[in-house]
Amino acid sequence: MVEIVDTDVLVIGGGGAAARAALEARRLGTRVTMVMKGKLGKCGATAYRVAEIAGYNAADGQVDPQDTPDEHFKDILAASAGTCDERLARILADEAPLTLVDLESWGVPLERDGDRYLEIIGCFASRPRTHIIRGHSEPLLAAIVRQLREADVSVVEDCLVTRLLVHNGRCLGAVALGREGGILVFRAAATAMGTGGAGQLFRHNLNPPDMTGDGYALGLRAGAELVNMEFMQAGAGLVGSIRLIFNQWLWMLHPRVYNNEGEEFLRRYVPPGMTVEQCMDLKSYHYPFSCYIGSHWIEVGIQQEVLAGRGTPDGGAYVDLSKATEAGLPATPRGDEVRRMWPITRQFMEKRGLDVTKEPLKVGCFGHAINGGMRIDEYAATTIRGLFAAGEAAGGPHGADRLGGNMVMTCQVFGKRMGQAAARLAAEERPTGNVDGAIADEGIRLKALAARKGSLKPHDLKRRVQDIMSRGIVVIRNDTKLQECLRELRQVRADWETNLLVESPRDLWAAQELDNMIQVGEIMASAALLRTESRGSHYRDDYPRWDDEKWKQSIVIQKREGRIELHPRRLPRIGAAGR
Repeated sequence: MVEIVDTDVLVIGGGGAAARAALEARRLGTRVTMVMKGKLGKCGATAYRVAEIAGYNAADGQVDPQDTPDEHFKDILAASAGTCDERLARILADEAPLTLVDLESWGVPLERDGDRYLEIIGCFASRPRTHIIRGHSEPLLAAIVRQLREADVSVVEDCLVTRLLVHNGRCLGAVALGREGGILVFRAAATAMGTGGAGQLFRHNLNPPDMTGDGYALGLRAGAELVNMEFMQAGAGLVGSIRLIFNQWLWMLHPRVYNNEGEEFLRRYVPPGMTVEQCMDLKSYHYPFSCYIGSHWIEVGIQQEVLAGRGTPDGGAYVDLSKATEAGLPATPRGDEVRRMWPITRQFMEKRGLDVTKEPLKVGCFGHAINGGMRIDEYAATTIRGLFAAGEAAGGPHGADRLGGNMVMTCQVFGKRMGQAAARLAAEERPTGNVDGAIADEGIRLKALAARKGSLKPHDLKRRVQDIMSRGIVVIRNDTKLQECLRELRQVRADWETNLLVESPRDLWAAQELDNMIQVGEIMASAALLRTESRGSHYRDDYPRWDDEKWKQSIVIQKREGRIELHPRRLPRIGAAGR
């Protein structure tokens, strides 16, 4: 039996962008329904604590009076290296301080340094504007959830959206699968996607289990364009039973890094004229892997050692901080920042049973966040009318690199815009298209998927996808790796289509997620193969140069007549002082 839910605005997802969109749409008087894969306040990347703090960028000039939205905008453009939509970057810089006021009014605890905010210089930034939230983003999401409950937003939990309903280029809602195999149909005048990223594509990742690329796959199949999918943040993280970000400032303490043979191997990868310590100092300025300033040899060295079989049993390297002391830090603003953050980091790790003064950490290279997504405009509208996207599901606000502290903020800025735009559209335009045929087709497809009687469980195929993507995409890319990655993904696709075993509603859910993961993996590898250069987070050791002017553009991806097409294209530009 199919359950029908009618609403004005359907919000898909449960994290920061989705929650903010639902709240804003409800405040404009529309009926709002949120549908999510888990529990409200517990699912999505926003609620997933992978570090001791979250950063939130806003150029308020409190710590550095010279910092302004213009300076923030310039930093976003510099990090994107010619691959972001400058209109969206301008909006981020201008509206970030306004969202910070909202957070404070809702009780989000921002760290203070005396009578002002504690602000640090975030990844790829030129000035201190990254505000600190202890407990990562959990307090932020908890505050918005309180607002949602007061606003009486309808919430449907434990549902996986499997298809967007589109008629004549207009999105009219979605079909979803419940945990127990039931089918729900959501009919809506506007649909807002806050589905997050695709971290589960990688064996080592810093994402919750529900981040399987659903929004990218749903949008592409429905006809939406994707952009910048080759740009993915990777970085160092703790491997093993405890998975956490290895924060960038720890490198300034110059830890000893060695492989399973006891060899300190970084010297082998750092180029002539640079010391390992210099490389670590450069790395202390940004967590994500980037091929620009020479910091990338740390991740390159760790990943090469792992691929060569000289890593830890968990797939990393040993990082020993037992001899590290704050006394060795330089008397500079950066050294002072590390002194302030080091006690917070050490205390956070100790609470998880890690005494960094006595035992080495095991650190590997993680796939983290996608810098691309569904291409959106200033109002978070995708290329399908009635379909909106924000947060990690959306592409355009970021490019080759993304400022640390910008994603949580982006979820609030464009989550707000998405909710308001979706509500306005729902109020102004009541679509009348018939999607009964699409609903019936999706029911038939899901029934057939549930009846698969092959020999391969979805979980086993998921592990294969994670291994393939970890070898071919994380940190080091080249033609051989990417071609192999695509061949192996196509074999997994063939096994999914011909030899999949589905024995329970849980398997059916996992089979649908796996379908999305394979699709997104192919998209990312194809875009990385097309971009024959290195730029920011995209590093190809067969094309190490990153100053090719012809690649100061994005790769736009769309599906036409069942085929994936990729087209290099320049996103809109407005200039460094544009409004």
